[in-house]
Amino acid sequence: MAIQQLDFAIIGAGFSGIGAAIKIQEAGFKNFKVFEKTKGISGTWYDNDYPGAACDVPSHLYCYSFAPNPDWSRIYSPQSEIRSYVEAVVDQNNLRSHLQFETEIVSAEFNEQTALWTLKTAKNEKFLARFVVWSVSFLGTPAIPSFTGLDNFQGKVFHTARWDRSVDLSGKNVVIIGSAASALQIGPVIAPKVKSLTMFQRTANYVMPRGDRDYSGFEKWLFRQFPFFNRLLRSWLNARQDKFFFRAMKPGSWVNTIIRKRSLNYLKQKIKDPVLRKKLTANIDVGCKRILISDDFYDMFCRDNVNLQTDGIAEFGADYIETKAGERIKADVVVMATGFLATEFMPGVNMTGANGASLAKWRDDLRALKGLMVPDFPNTFFLLGPNTGLGHSSMILMIESQLKYLVDVVTGLKSGVTVAPKSDAVARYNKQLQLELSEMVWSTSCQSWYKRADGYIPTMWPRTTAAYQTMMSEVDWSELEVSGDK
Repeated sequence: MAIQQLDFAIIGAGFSGIGAAIKIQEAGFKNFKVFEKTKGISGTWYDNDYPGAACDVPSHLYCYSFAPNPDWSRIYSPQSEIRSYVEAVVDQNNLRSHLQFETEIVSAEFNEQTALWTLKTAKNEKFLARFVVWSVSFLGTPAIPSFTGLDNFQGKVFHTARWDRSVDLSGKNVVIIGSAASALQIGPVIAPKVKSLTMFQRTANYVMPRGDRDYSGFEKWLFRQFPFFNRLLRSWLNARQDKFFFRAMKPGSWVNTIIRKRSLNYLKQKIKDPVLRKKLTANIDVGCKRILISDDFYDMFCRDNVNLQTDGIAEFGADYIETKAGERIKADVVVMATGFLATEFMPGVNMTGANGASLAKWRDDLRALKGLMVPDFPNTFFLLGPNTGLGHSSMILMIESQLKYLVDVVTGLKSGVTVAPKSDAVARYNKQLQLELSEMVWSTSCQSWYKRADGYIPTMWPRTTAAYQTMMSEVDWSELEVSGDK
């Protein structure tokens, strides 16, 4: 059987992959497929369906600018609503026939003679593609720490991104390992139904009030009947995030100081017990770890069945966790809110490019041109690649900037031509990035998923989203190596 040849292979059906499919289709390409390893659409929002899952970016900023949604139910959208939104966008753009579910791409190899990529799936299917667009989230591979005795535990264990819906938590002794973003959302939802809830905290975080609420019927009517108000709100949110909250990413800035004071005042207002308050008080630089938002996280600790544990884990037993202080915590279910392998880019893929380049070698370096293209990987785009992460605004803004650049590149190429970034352009770009990152909060002393153990930061973008949009608005062809005349 002949191997199907595509103009574009898009890997992943999350926000960036679906956005790529839309923009590629608008540019006139019809021969493309979106390969998705799960059974559904929306990527992160398909995987993370744990209790309380919701976005921490305002709804009207967490959607495509070309597909505004006037019907968001809340200021901060719940997971199910975001997933439904992406599914609706897929249908509005007639993309269903281009989607192939339960298809995990495990390898990609570039043929320098044919200038085509050979993609292989976990089921050993093969596809050829001229262009490959990777839409694989750097927060997509769960990190499971190695705990002594974990194999001996006889209860249920699962990660927040692989929530086991078959487990009824009612009346159970539940332990959450971790106290950051997902734990902060899960805990308050399950606390009223469980027998006991123990949360293991390694590092206290700065928490700000969320200020969430339902949109009124009048507000949604206004957004629907007068799209100008929808655009106006989005523009205001965008400006607020870029002009105000971005400043908090610089240590010692006035916004950084304000957020620290507000967070500590919020904690003092909510937690009256001085011992508990001390445990929950962050002693790191604001923003060096993700700033969290919640209206009910601190309230959860006022319940008699909830306990905050800071002694650390010594080992697991059959039905308990023993702390480093020797206390045994009864456990029927353990939830790993332990984050993701954010600095191990695309760990499940083997990829071989031109001139002997491989993804395995590149993972030790993680430098790209503008977070999108990598030397010796011709006709390949890594959406939300290295140094595109944000600590202050919506990743959808970064995605749309990348998609414009991608389309400008591919439509500027003749048939059969390949393109990849020049190594010296990548080196210059990343030298400047790391210089700027050295002045941001992520480079301070605390350890986080933003940076590697050696201090190198391959994840974050050190400027505003507007600055990224400007940079990506025009292709600088002098930075690119084209195999022929463009």
